[in-house]
Amino acid sequence: MKKSVRNKSKVGIWTRIKNIYNNSPWHSAFTYPILYILGGLIFGGLIAATSSSMKNSNELNILDYFAMTFMFSIYLTPIWVFIGLIVSKKKIPYVLSLCIGLGLLAIAIYISLKITSSM
Repeated sequence: MKKSVRNKSKVGIWTRIKNIYNNSPWHSAFTYPILYILGGLIFGGLIAATSSSMKNSNELNILDYFAMTFMFSIYLTPIWVFIGLIVSKKKIPYVLSLCIGLGLLAIAIYISLKITSSM
């Protein structure tokens, strides 16, 4: 009996990325960035906690730099949304995500300025 051989279609990496944006635009615009932000903060916090429990001084070691990298990388998530805005056929989820995200950022900056100016 012969075994059937499946031909894998050769799909380029750019096509795969476009499929992620086009097949589920609401997940790409909201779910994935929010999960990345939460995961980056939690993972960076765990690394920082592990690093601080392993040392007795205030010097920074390699784990501290990894933790800071994960925590600061959350500021790159708007790039994901901007790429989705450019690549995707459905623009509404990405525009809405940018409006909400930038609005929340403006509110956070406003509140922090009010708190620090009253001190």
